[in-house]
Amino acid sequence: MLFGSFSWALLSSLVTKTVANGSGGCWTNNCTDPIELVPAPWTLHGTGWAIPLPAALSLPEKTYSPLERQQGSKATAGLYTGIFGAIQMIRYTDTPVGPYDEFVLIPGAFTYSGPYLGLPQTDLRVSRMYVSQKYTCYNGRANWNIPKHLASFNWTDNADGSTTLKLYPHDTTGDESEAYPADKPFFQAIIYPDVSPDLSVNFSSPLIPEGVPVRLNQAPLPSGSGSYGELPGTETWGNTVLALQDTTPGVAMVDLDQGAGDAVAGEDVNAVGDEFYQNFWPTLGRWNAAVKLKDFTIIFNPAETWG
Repeated sequence: MLFGSFSWALLSSLVTKTVANGSGGCWTNNCTDPIELVPAPWTLHGTGWAIPLPAALSLPEKTYSPLERQQGSKATAGLYTGIFGAIQMIRYTDTPVGPYDEFVLIPGAFTYSGPYLGLPQTDLRVSRMYVSQKYTCYNGRANWNIPKHLASFNWTDNADGSTTLKLYPHDTTGDESEAYPADKPFFQAIIYPDVSPDLSVNFSSPLIPEGVPVRLNQAPLPSGSGSYGELPGTETWGNTVLALQDTTPGVAMVDLDQGAGDAVAGEDVNAVGDEFYQNFWPTLGRWNAAVKLKDFTIIFNPAETWG
């Protein structure tokens, strides 16, 4: 009888936790549930757009958040070797920490001293990422060394069928606790309806071929004084294998005209010294073809750590 009571209490606790933080539960920045580590592997579902990013001759300051590029940080370690990269805009509908929006900057590949006798390896790297809620911010940093920061995502559906995204980060305000979003957009884009809504079944993403494992290398991160405790630091390097599955690809056009953006009046930088480019990135024009991934599944495996 005691065992039965204990089992029922445990089950009730699990059900309560699932209702609080599970499907249809509370996963916003206003939730009072503590931020907890949710270990990999993660399986995520959503819709996104990926703009191919030609290699730059040198990386601008805006490649990294102010926290990651501070003096003494290891987050910028490694040699940028270019090749190709991407800007990704993603709306996750189902993840281990609930739905959230994401902006990803992958400037390209980096060469670094790998885990095997320090031999050099070259892999893609996420250098800057914004997400809409604290639970994924914490876990992305703790699990995979992905330099996530909070931002407000403003999505607007326009009369012509296009969608406008404006991104207001918490880390460009000058407030060390990153407690509130910026007044001006760090990034903006107008995404037009699909040019080709259904490509051939042989389609492969320019960054993550469907079903083919890809390695993502991430350097150690410094800790930040985030107002939610969402900015943990890490001590080791991390190499993660991920794979894209079950995607319905298409092609959309994206207008990257930043307008006035977050530029300081009369200067080509924003409030924290990031360069301001009229099309956001030095190697991009105003109009860009983006790969649209509808109803995709992506798997993030546990990171291999060393150092």
